[in-house]
Amino acid sequence: MKIEIDPNAGFCFGVVNAINKAEEILKEENHLYCIGDIVHNNLEVDRLKQAGLKSIDHDEFSKLSGKKVLFRAHGEPPLSYETAKKKNIEIIDASCPVVLNLQKRIKKAYHEIEKSNGQIVIYGKKGHAEVNGLVGQTEGKAIVVENIDDLKLIDRNLPVVLFSQTTKTISGFEKVSEALKSSCQNELKIHDTICRKVANRVPLIKEFAKKHDLIIFVSGEKSSNGKLLFDICKKSNPNSHFITCPDELELNWFANSKSVGVSGATSTPTWLMNETIEKIKLNYKEELNMSRIKKIGVLTSGGDAPGMNAAIRAVVRTAIFNKLEVVGINRGYEGLIKGDFEHMKSYDVSNIIQKGGTILGSARSQDFRSVEGRKKAHEQMLAAKMDALVVIGGDGTFSGARIFTQEYDIPVVGIPGTIDNDLYGTDYTIGFDTALNTVIDAVDKIRDTASAHNRLFFIEVMGRDAGFLALRSGIATGAEAILIPERQTHTKDLEKYLALGYKGHKNSGIVIVAEGDKSGGAYTIAGEIEKKHPEYDIRVSVLGHMQRGGAPSAFDRVTASTLGVAAVDALLDDQKSIMVGMVNGEVSHVPFNKTIKNKKKVKDSLITINDVLSI
Repeated sequence: MKIEIDPNAGFCFGVVNAINKAEEILKEENHLYCIGDIVHNNLEVDRLKQAGLKSIDHDEFSKLSGKKVLFRAHGEPPLSYETAKKKNIEIIDASCPVVLNLQKRIKKAYHEIEKSNGQIVIYGKKGHAEVNGLVGQTEGKAIVVENIDDLKLIDRNLPVVLFSQTTKTISGFEKVSEALKSSCQNELKIHDTICRKVANRVPLIKEFAKKHDLIIFVSGEKSSNGKLLFDICKKSNPNSHFITCPDELELNWFANSKSVGVSGATSTPTWLMNETIEKIKLNYKEELNMSRIKKIGVLTSGGDAPGMNAAIRAVVRTAIFNKLEVVGINRGYEGLIKGDFEHMKSYDVSNIIQKGGTILGSARSQDFRSVEGRKKAHEQMLAAKMDALVVIGGDGTFSGARIFTQEYDIPVVGIPGTIDNDLYGTDYTIGFDTALNTVIDAVDKIRDTASAHNRLFFIEVMGRDAGFLALRSGIATGAEAILIPERQTHTKDLEKYLALGYKGHKNSGIVIVAEGDKSGGAYTIAGEIEKKHPEYDIRVSVLGHMQRGGAPSAFDRVTASTLGVAAVDALLDDQKSIMVGMVNGEVSHVPFNKTIKNKKKVKDSLITINDVLSI
């Protein structure tokens, strides 16, 4: 039996952002309020409740004072913000950016049409949290319609401006729009404000449902999106079943099913779909052992990172343990195109776990960016009778893998290997811990000479687009200032800070600069400071590629080994187009499209820690 998890299922960006914000605060404070359930899934709500998240209604919210309250992705009406201000409530605003933009548009349209006694009409579900927030932008005067019958609530002789709840169907909105076009006697403006990331799930789930003999759809009973998607799923594949948890699975559903698809709503957590798969595997262990995958390839791509060899070792030996052939692909995607393969045995990966770099080599392939290049790569795989790939690298590696698996339906699983630690969907990437310790060791040595000569050092570390390495190394080394791409830093602010700290009472100064900081690299920033303050004895040190080298730390070796095993297991579970990562110490599966499109954020709490400790 083949089992596949829907790569497009699971939390949308807004829900992921809200949950991430809640978890960050709960790690530090163990208590947080949220207006309404953070997501329409009881199991996820219960999980966060155990961590300290308490759901409250608006009446309870109005009685709070001096507390922290999270506004979920659905958004809130203006009244909630006014109440928070009066009650000295700190808002943790996790409103979806798409919803916030829609609120602004409706508010503007309301003030414009109010002059002509016009009407704001919202196509949406009455009483839905998002709709309540939208209606709030019109002082409660917007007319909510759920279907064509509700159009009788509208005065067709007055101007009408139509908007839509972001999660409604395009087809439903089009029906309402056409009905208004044919009946309105005055000015009519129609704004299609449906979120396409959610709406596109309709055609995608149709395709997914048709691919399998049986569909298991996992969702909370309160989720309107879940009900909508399941109805579409059921029409595409009558052998579809709705469950809220794995315990609701019934064995008779699986009779004569050779292919099973597991999907869910935008409010369904990935871990719940994975638990559903585990439950199915437990009941159908013998059938699942008949995987169609017999030979896999493994490659490393992009910038090398300490621990890649440990990951290669884990992939090779896990494949052999499961009686699979395994092929090492030299020089990344370039080697895949050229057919630069070597069959690997267990002894081929002996004595490499402690080595930095990658025994398979790495290269950035321009040819793989083209349709022709990927076609050659596919032909090489077919010639070598290779059924699947494990790719180790960063977002560029995963972007290539995602396109490849879409074009040729090749199962590909990614392992995050980059010292930048900037991949969404995993707490840590392979190589980050080792690079961090390399930076700390170097800065500690530089601090010694800085103190001896009363010097101010600007030290540049890697991080073209992300400041994770700079921020953590800066805190760990007691840096006086940290400049990262995520935080707007002006030379004047840095100059003022140095005057208060370094110039005032310190005999040495360390400023950590991420190479991608918006103010420029270490040399640029140091030059600007030196021009204005020639009295500073300034030196610059660029650590460069030494951060990539060296023996991997114990943490990176264990992480790489864990993810190497998980990658092969995922392929044997017939999963594809996913990255295996580590979240809260557990293996997570994240679709490539999510880890590529979503940006991992640095923790504001770490920035605050540095501000406090660097005085």
